[in-house]
Amino acid sequence: MGKQKNGVLTALVSKLRTWDKKKIIFISVTSVMCIAALITAFIFGCSLIPVKSFELSGMVTYDKSEIIGLSGIDRGMRMGSIKTDEVEQRLLDSCPKIENVTVEKRFPNKIVFRIEEKTPEWYIEVSGSYYALAEDMMVIEETVNRQKFIDLGVPQLILPELRSLILGQIPEFGDKTDEERADVVKSLELIAAIRRTNFKSRMTLVDVESRFDVNIVIDGKYKVYMGDVSDVEEKLKAVEKILKSDQLKGYAGAEIDASIPATVSVRPIYTEE
Repeated sequence: MGKQKNGVLTALVSKLRTWDKKKIIFISVTSVMCIAALITAFIFGCSLIPVKSFELSGMVTYDKSEIIGLSGIDRGMRMGSIKTDEVEQRLLDSCPKIENVTVEKRFPNKIVFRIEEKTPEWYIEVSGSYYALAEDMMVIEETVNRQKFIDLGVPQLILPELRSLILGQIPEFGDKTDEERADVVKSLELIAAIRRTNFKSRMTLVDVESRFDVNIVIDGKYKVYMGDVSDVEEKLKAVEKILKSDQLKGYAGAEIDASIPATVSVRPIYTEE
């Protein structure tokens, strides 16, 4: 009799456990579905919220209103209708000075633009206008006042056979003949070599208009004659050695002839009092 009772109790306990498991599974599944429904409803509701404000972060020269206008996003536009990847590409296409851009939709109704701009490596002058060039030689800015470039320590560059300058593009050169093409190639090679020097930041002018008559100005007062574009690396090393020595001490300016790197000569322009 006792064994029979124990069997009945065991069966009841087993049924209760099975029922409890089913109940727990049912409650869990129902809870997950409810949570998913709430999240979906929340996301859908957020997508209907209109844009009310904008934020621009990063060291940028563009005005916030300019970036907003170029982004194609208007106040009142539904947050859910904005595709950030398309906006980022639109800004990159419209603003040659932008290196990287991230567009973020911040709850509940703000659009955030994070922008990193290209750094001017050179500037050139054409017909009274000044153009900033990036590291890859792309034209990234046009202005009628070069003072900002001077203040930033950006050196002026004089290029050979310039034909056209267009924002967002690399300058076009007059490379119709073999000789012109050679001039351009050698000049660009010289520019690349100058960028690798340790004193590029001290240069205020690099004149490579002719590959047979290259001139550099350092610190705005040392005029360096490089001759042609042969032995560029050796010439630049020789100039750097002069700059590190005491040969220029006491001179407010000097002319340096580095056309023959083995025998660099220095002639003072005038002496400080």
